[in-house]
Amino acid sequence: MLFSSPTFFAFFLVYFLLHLALPARLRTYLIIAGSTVFYAWWKVEYVWLPYLLTAIAFGGVLAMERATSVGAVTSGGALVLGGGPRSGKAIAAAAIAALFAPLLLFKYTDFFYRDVVGPFFGFEGTLLNVPLPLGVSFITFTLTAYIVDVYSGKFPARQRPSTVLAYVLFFPHLIAGPILRPHELIPQLEKPRRRAWPRRLAVPVAIFTLGLVKKLVFADQVGVVVDTAYGGSGESAPLALLAIYAFAVQIYCDFSGYTDMAIGLALMLGIRLPTNFLRPYTAGSLVDFWRRWHITLSHWLRDYLYIPLGGNREGKVKGVRNVLITMTLGGLWHGANWTFVIWGLLHGIGIAFVQLLRSGRPGLVPRLPKWLAVLLTFHFVTFAWVFFRAPNLDSAQKILGAPFRGSWHDLGGFVSGHAFVLVLVGVFFALHRFDDLRRVKAMARYLRAEIFWPMLLLAWMLAITISHGSSAKFIYFDF
Repeated sequence: MLFSSPTFFAFFLVYFLLHLALPARLRTYLIIAGSTVFYAWWKVEYVWLPYLLTAIAFGGVLAMERATSVGAVTSGGALVLGGGPRSGKAIAAAAIAALFAPLLLFKYTDFFYRDVVGPFFGFEGTLLNVPLPLGVSFITFTLTAYIVDVYSGKFPARQRPSTVLAYVLFFPHLIAGPILRPHELIPQLEKPRRRAWPRRLAVPVAIFTLGLVKKLVFADQVGVVVDTAYGGSGESAPLALLAIYAFAVQIYCDFSGYTDMAIGLALMLGIRLPTNFLRPYTAGSLVDFWRRWHITLSHWLRDYLYIPLGGNREGKVKGVRNVLITMTLGGLWHGANWTFVIWGLLHGIGIAFVQLLRSGRPGLVPRLPKWLAVLLTFHFVTFAWVFFRAPNLDSAQKILGAPFRGSWHDLGGFVSGHAFVLVLVGVFFALHRFDDLRRVKAMARYLRAEIFWPMLLLAWMLAITISHGSSAKFIYFDF
């Protein structure tokens, strides 16, 4: 069920009316019931999966609590599980391993069979050939954060099962994030805010509309050119070059558009979700880029992988190793394909290079002008996006080589035939530095109603007209 589809609008209307009608104490159960319908709409056969994963995590936390009952209790009431017997740590590790088992089974079995051991033993084709459950990667990471934060004493151990299940299932973030820590959502579920009456809907509706425009007007439209280029022979140089830049627009508008819609929907229901994007293409380095791109994933990789590996505490060499491991695994998390491994490794190399430069003697490396640093960072990221988008290494090689080896014949005809997409790409890069939800909130709060609401109506009409009332699947639904 896509946020940008008529079916979802009908679903959300019913859900929102129930949200307004039911007392606050029943909202947790409404989240569970409504989110189950939302998830089952894709494939009802997999509706058991988030329930199973939540049961594993909740059962693991209960077992940790029993095993470490001698642990100290902090002034805030959180059980410091890290100070208990070793059995608590073993239970946490076992619960996390059990959490990752379905993800490894569904997502990586065929990759391991075909692409890892296949070349050595002649295996071809697929072993399971089953569809990847929606949101399984995000659900796994969310519940891993829950287990680790409880184990380390950052979050209280004792929660009602229904609250933890609602934390996982809450439909705005269920399929493609943001990846939530328990402290970011569970307290809001336990102490609901006041009802979001219509007069308080200006901000969330504006944020949702921004996401809708990003998805329908930008991502879906430029995506047609991207699909054409990656599905072709790579003989057209201008088409390949346009596809390289257009995918940078598509992936951002698709994913940040989804996130904006999720944030807006949650706000309508009185829930605040964390910011997940902050103008990433204005970053002056790869380190800065990952502070702005998919922020909740960046924080997850940092706190639950990079720092436990040792971070940069043990010297430069081990610091580089830890960055490479973290980013390569982060790339593999996105997809079971060597292209994602290369994408993650490229970012790991780039981040390690930036960190080594910064750790050198002051003045040894001249400071680049801001505009040049942004330009270099953007083109590194855009080059790496080719591996993220390409279905295989051969396709990536064709796209990267086409601007140099392909034909530039009839450039004028190409420009006229792709004028709309070229304009969309240009408009995106002209406006990207203004893409900040704080601006949207300020506009919603301070613009007069007779100006604000017609602007939103115009944006909806533009999005529906350009998209012809249909929407493509969100890219991150595949991860």
